[in-house]
Amino acid sequence: MSTQTGMFGSWRERITALRNIPPVLGIVWRSGPLVVTLGLLLRLLTALLPIALLWVAKLIIDSIVHTVTAHLPVDPRLWWLVAAEFGLAVFGGVLARLTDYFDSLLADKYMHHVSIEVMRHASELDLIAYEDPVFYDRLERARVQATDRLGMIQSIGRLVQQVITTVSLSISILVFSPWLLLLLVVGVIPRISAKLRFVGSSITCAF
Repeated sequence: MSTQTGMFGSWRERITALRNIPPVLGIVWRSGPLVVTLGLLLRLLTALLPIALLWVAKLIIDSIVHTVTAHLPVDPRLWWLVAAEFGLAVFGGVLARLTDYFDSLLADKYMHHVSIEVMRHASELDLIAYEDPVFYDRLERARVQATDRLGMIQSIGRLVQQVITTVSLSISILVFSPWLLLLLVVGVIPRISAKLRFVGSSITCAF
């Protein structure tokens, strides 16, 4: 019973901690609005790129099937489709590099912004506050923990990108074959339940 209480308590603490995300995102936005906007735009393009690649691949397969079935010569449009697929693949690589660059740039701007804010707040304090070692340690810990949130910020960006990709692919599968989407959802359920059971057992062992 105590292990279940500890497990639910841990999940409750994690859900409660989500309320800290909006303030952190606000600090990220203030650190570099242009960089954040460009980074989100790049992630949006990267998330929608698989749909474009699948659509071009479908057109290539349809052209080949039509050529073989009708016993016709190869349509010149086929080579343009192949070139388009190659160009999209190269474009995807460029987007990945640009996204990494803007992530690094945002990390630098965020750390600089947080350091400036901490120093600005520290300059407004009385000198007597620095004579308290507990307060000084708390101020230093706040600065370090603020800069440690870079991993969480990048994870949020990747999560948004994966959600957009998943939704767009799900919609495309739903248009072509709703039953196929249902089979995919049913096939994913065992893996999700296994992961949840593993996370629950890990939390139980921790307590």
